[in-house]
Amino acid sequence: MRTLVGLAYSGWTEKARWALDHHRVAYRFHNYVPLIQERWLRKQVAPGVKGSVPLLLDPPGAAVHGSFAIAKRAEELGQGSPLFPPEHLTAITRWNDTSEQVLDVARTYAMPRMLASNKAQAEALPKFVPGWLRGAFAPTARMGMRFVMRKHQVPVSTEALIESTVVPAFEKLRAALGGRPYLEGSFTYADITASVMLVLAGPVADRHLPMGPGTRAVWTHEGLATRFPDLVAWRDALYDKHRRT
Repeated sequence: MRTLVGLAYSGWTEKARWALDHHRVAYRFHNYVPLIQERWLRKQVAPGVKGSVPLLLDPPGAAVHGSFAIAKRAEELGQGSPLFPPEHLTAITRWNDTSEQVLDVARTYAMPRMLASNKAQAEALPKFVPGWLRGAFAPTARMGMRFVMRKHQVPVSTEALIESTVVPAFEKLRAALGGRPYLEGSFTYADITASVMLVLAGPVADRHLPMGPGTRAVWTHEGLATRFPDLVAWRDALYDKHRRT
């Protein structure tokens, strides 16, 4: 069976999972453990290719890298309404570019905060670690987070980036929607990629993406949550209608 390798809390992984689920493509999900599984991850990609997630092993031995490519592969394999109508492909690609920029800033914002949160570190540990041991194993999670920060060259200052990148992206989304339910007239990948970038205004509800309170807190920028409640409401309604799991 196909395997999607990803990080459960990652916006990039969520975009890939949503597209696969929308098209009812069967797959197993492998929750990648940073640092510990890095050598294994590198073996899944071609020589010279940077190993990162999300990664779709399809079939085992072949790999599709990145949420956008995985979503397009899901469209080739699956069923249901198209996420990439040809007449909207240019706009969808632009929205995805915007989403990628915002998610980069979101990671920059969240990773240092996770390093400062014992609760988030404990929540980041693999599920097989029992609750009573999670506090003791928190240093392992910190090592993994530092590895992710080095791998993706995450800086430590983000407020200027939020004002210069995230706020304009959110304002652009607000204007493009204009109170409508979809960016391109019907549900497309543009809506998926735009909705996922709203994680900085608060992660989506647990019923769609389970997340511990410590992890939820480190991803939430209170200023953005206060400034863009309409976009959060749009995202939540989109999830309730279209997110099949």
